[in-house]
Amino acid sequence: MLLPTLVIAALLQAPASNAPVPNHQPNFESEREEADKLFLAKKELEALPLYEDLCRQDPTVGLFAERHAAGLIAKEASLPNTNLAEAKARLQVHLQAINELNRAVKLGDNSVYVRTALDVDSKTLTSAVISGISITVGYSYQGKPEAQSTFQEGNTAFSRAEFANAAEFFRQVCTIDPAWYQAALFAGDSYFRAKDWNNAGLWFGKAIAIDPDRETAYRYWGDMLYQTGSPLTARQEYVLAVVAEPYGNEAFHRLGEWAAHTHHQLVHPAIIRPEFITPNGVLQIDPALEASTKDGRSSWIVYQQYRVAHGARTLNQTIIAGGFDRNAVATPKGYLHTIDEEHAALRAMLTDVDDKIKSGTLTEAALDPSIANIRKLEAANALGAWIALNAADAGIHADYPDYRAHHRKHLFEYVNTFLIRDTPQ
Repeated sequence: MLLPTLVIAALLQAPASNAPVPNHQPNFESEREEADKLFLAKKELEALPLYEDLCRQDPTVGLFAERHAAGLIAKEASLPNTNLAEAKARLQVHLQAINELNRAVKLGDNSVYVRTALDVDSKTLTSAVISGISITVGYSYQGKPEAQSTFQEGNTAFSRAEFANAAEFFRQVCTIDPAWYQAALFAGDSYFRAKDWNNAGLWFGKAIAIDPDRETAYRYWGDMLYQTGSPLTARQEYVLAVVAEPYGNEAFHRLGEWAAHTHHQLVHPAIIRPEFITPNGVLQIDPALEASTKDGRSSWIVYQQYRVAHGARTLNQTIIAGGFDRNAVATPKGYLHTIDEEHAALRAMLTDVDDKIKSGTLTEAALDPSIANIRKLEAANALGAWIALNAADAGIHADYPDYRAHHRKHLFEYVNTFLIRDTPQ
């Protein structure tokens, strides 16, 4: 139902009953100035109690929540972690920081820091198991003990904006430990900030060679190419970032930003697959679907029967039963929804549609838009990539690393051709 404009305006202006309300005290402005000064001087820990109080006085400001979270993350890093009690204390601070980051998002703060911090946090073992997305070496490997002090020196130089020095420290780390993704990534980022473009690209490439399945180095390289006047080349790196990690927010977000600035837009093929249920393990035929013979939708029953015969009980698999290793790679017990199974089920449906068209009981012009779009993707050899990127559930998430290993070029072409569209200038 559409609401009249005046009603919408009134709803927007009316405060929610549980909405946070500012309560500025006399010291508010001076405290804010001092907190900002400390934070911009890279003294997040000293600024922490001030931002905590600012959040209390004004819980409506997303920037306060973001900087409060940054202070909590700095506090977490400063705490010892030698026994169970200390580990629990660190976890409590970490969870508080994540809550503040999420609160910042709800308040409209969509900064790079907030998005990146939440994206990195999503790579924890627990969240990876829940989402069905495995953790790659670029996230799990944290470097040799003998490289840690030099790495920290690089971090310190970087935080002081001494980017040339930071790059040299990170280069030294990579000499000690050439398998450490973060060291190569940070070397590239340091050169990027120092405007040494050639070395930046070299080190982003080294990071990608270590872990081609983490999106960060592609995205940073794309940022550098875009800022140095190569938007078309940047596009390739952003697309590769999406292929590397399509289920996180950051890669698609940056590709969307690129599209908005280069007169393109991101689109998704308009496809809706009908839900189904299986009481007692048997497909319950939807009478409305069965009766939809004029537009081809009745052929979805063929798709559903194929899925159920292979173990599916609903359209999407939300939970994977089985064990997980330290990188959240699943060893399923029982059913796993795979890209191959989904593709075969859709092909069975398309074969049924084609048979009806050949027999004259159905016409292409009358096809349901979803089925018509699926036919176009299959004809372009892009249906598998659509499944992997746009129809993913927990099972397909778990299946994606193997699919990506064999279809990286195929996935790149799908994103580059089907998901990016030119817009009129």
